[in-house]
Amino acid sequence: MNLGDYVDVPTRFRLALDKWPDLRVVETPAEVVTIGDRTFISVTVKVYRDLLDLLPCVATAWEPFPGTTPYVRNSEMMNCSTSALGRALGMMIPFGKMASFEEVQNRQHDGPTVAPSRGTQTKATPADGDKPWPVSKSQLQNLAAIGYAGPVPADWKEANAIIKQMGKT
Repeated sequence: MNLGDYVDVPTRFRLALDKWPDLRVVETPAEVVTIGDRTFISVTVKVYRDLLDLLPCVATAWEPFPGTTPYVRNSEMMNCSTSALGRALGMMIPFGKMASFEEVQNRQHDGPTVAPSRGTQTKATPADGDKPWPVSKSQLQNLAAIGYAGPVPADWKEANAIIKQMGKT
């Protein structure tokens, strides 16, 4: 996946505010949705361009619960809110990519991973030794910044190798 034309949600929001200074965002309370044996957090946002906007842009996002990566776990609702806002803004202003970095990262692996310990000097590795770490948000940003146009790396190690090979560590 080429992330070169990706615009993050804070940038989308600034651009929308530049275009519509009276822009307002209204978020519905998060809902828990169960489908089969899977549970999701669902958030819907309405983005009003101005005080008289009779047809606000509406977008909904779902996030698996519990989160499947250490970066999302315990922040599922916040990530879902950001994704919903990014989708609404993406419908209002054309951008190259709709999915957020988090959505790309979170869908790299279906299985859970373990967060690295804080304050340790050793290199973090997956707890079970079998499952590789997912690609990090920082790595996706670095890949986009260096103009990488290949497919999204399968894991942290592959992304790190590409970044090192292209001379950007």
